Amino acid sequence: MTAPDTATPEEQLPETEASLTPSSEADAIVHAADTQATELPADPAPAENKTGGTPGEKTQPVYADPVAELVIIDPIVLALSAKQTTDINSIGNRLGEIRKQLSEQSESAKARGVELHQHMVELLAQNKAHQEEMSAKAHAAIETLKESLEAGNSEASLSAWDKVQAALGPLSGKLRNAVQKQLNEHRVRYQELKDWKLFASAEKKKELITAMQLLLESDTQGGERAKAISAAHQEWKSLGRSQQNESLWKKFKKLSDEAYAPCKDHFKQRKNALVENYEQRLLLCDELEAELSRLSAPAPTENTSDSDSESKAAEQKLSAEIARLVSAAEERWKATAPVEQSKIKELQKRYYAVLNALRKLRREAGQENAERKQSAIALAEALAASEDRGEAMRGAKELQRQWKEIGPSNHKDDQAYWKAFRAACDKIFARDESGAERGERPRRDASRGQLDTGKVSAEANSTLDALESLLALKDEDFRQARDKYQDLSQAFSAALDPRLGNRRKPLTERFNTLKRRFDTRYKSLPDKRQQQRIATVTLLSAVLDKFEKSLLEASTADAFATSKDAFDHEAWKGMERPDDVALVKVLEARLDALSSATDAKTLSALSTQAEQQARRLCTELEISANAETPKEDQALRMQLQLEQLKAAFGQTKQSAADIIKHARDEQLRLQCLGPMSLELRNQLSERFAAAAAKLGRA
Repeated sequence: MTAPDTATPEEQLPETEASLTPSSEADAIVHAADTQATELPADPAPAENKTGGTPGEKTQPVYADPVAELVIIDPIVLALSAKQTTDINSIGNRLGEIRKQLSEQSESAKARGVELHQHMVELLAQNKAHQEEMSAKAHAAIETLKESLEAGNSEASLSAWDKVQAALGPLSGKLRNAVQKQLNEHRVRYQELKDWKLFASAEKKKELITAMQLLLESDTQGGERAKAISAAHQEWKSLGRSQQNESLWKKFKKLSDEAYAPCKDHFKQRKNALVENYEQRLLLCDELEAELSRLSAPAPTENTSDSDSESKAAEQKLSAEIARLVSAAEERWKATAPVEQSKIKELQKRYYAVLNALRKLRREAGQENAERKQSAIALAEALAASEDRGEAMRGAKELQRQWKEIGPSNHKDDQAYWKAFRAACDKIFARDESGAERGERPRRDASRGQLDTGKVSAEANSTLDALESLLALKDEDFRQARDKYQDLSQAFSAALDPRLGNRRKPLTERFNTLKRRFDTRYKSLPDKRQQQRIATVTLLSAVLDKFEKSLLEASTADAFATSKDAFDHEAWKGMERPDDVALVKVLEARLDALSSATDAKTLSALSTQAEQQARRLCTELEISANAETPKEDQALRMQLQLEQLKAAFGQTKQSAADIIKHARDEQLRLQCLGPMSLELRNQLSERFAAAAAKLGRA
């Protein structure tokens, strides 16, 4: 069964560059200076709430109601986290002043003050441990920054710098001064590298602007133009901020909007096509259901011999008629794709229900055809034993004519029936030829006349062309074409007159080659277990494709977080898994990568490994199919060929069917890999499919 049709929605382009740029760099670190702390003056208060003092003497706040102040500060103290260094220090000092001013009569308040003080002591200890931990992280990040700067790696340097900034937040005193001092040693080199990156990004953005101008002036239309614009926006995202950032963005956005304008008509036409396709498929279902009712209706019962003859002929042709009907329906169904995803499920259910009913009717007709073929075989074998060679040949010709009119039966049995029938007929004609070699005058039917060998050869080649065209069908269509293959094979054998002489050999050789290819293809077709695996992987990968697409298109950090939160992990856990553990691991690893990514830029960076694995799969299949490999993977091909040569020693050579089956499994693995941009995924999938198609023609 083919996968459901999907309708790609119109691409949405971001309106502002704010949605494209990654998070900005943290603020610059303030230089540390060993200066003496200065007491801040107390908040203004009435004179009776201040203690007196001589000029220059420190003053402390005096609370009119220390008990009330303790009540206010109580929940603030309890809410403090060990990571809030500044707040812990300031709130701790305030608690100390309040406790000093509590009167001896406020016993319960003093007891509560002791409890809060003890809590602050514990919090300070935890804060000290946290500061030491963050200090260690800061120093480790500075070492990474140093190595990245020496290597000229701007991305790693920016990341390390941001980590140091984050670790500095909770630090104070000597720990903070030590980190700042070490970091300042690398500040100049970091700024130089940052300036270079901004310059390089600006130059690349200018190239994108030029490319967008060329796209605007080109005759590229529809979906291809929309894909090119989307790819340009994705690349712009990856560049981050640059010199002349806003002005470059305005130019790029203006050109991309102008280039995108023709795409709107394309998507409008596509939307109309979706509606038209849906209506055409509805009509197809109506027609198939009407044909099913007609073909299922019992034939009228009459006692005349003519009626019996006509009924018999109709029964013989029923199976072939249903085969043609089903084949034509499948072609129409494929030609009317795609259909809106929201409508396809019920429509597919209806379509496949009537199709299965027709196939069942065809199987029943096939049983009748099997009985007729068995009868024809018995008659041919009797003629082969007849002493009257002329009568035997005339009878064989008549049986061959009748055989053409008999519809197909079961595929496996059909092959055996045809072999038996052909063997009996060959025996009859071989007797005639051997008689001629012994000098006997062959008995000929006067009505036969001279054989037009050119015409017969042309008809035989035409039949072989039709046979070869079946090999280009997709798996499910090819599976359904078995009866057509049998019909064409029978037609070819019937046309292969012994009088063709030398022309018969190349025709027979071509037929035998096609037969080997058919046998190999049939043996490699997925069984029920493999079909279930394909369906399961297709469903799971479609869910991840949709999730991945939403993350890659997220234009802001908030949009990215929203897309991550929208993924239903519970529903994912409840979905059926393929029976191949390796495929499950690849799918789960892909989901883990998507879930752990912090932004679209990080997600794009994660695609490197998946891309390498996908390129390896494509190249391995190209080697098996003796297909060309793109220039960028020629070195990989050479490496893989060497590996295969080493592994091949002492190994049994695989059959063609086994190689095709392996290719199908690898195609599922390719489908599971990610994260990967849609453009790259499509490119590698097409490349794999081209190699697989050539492998099937080998």
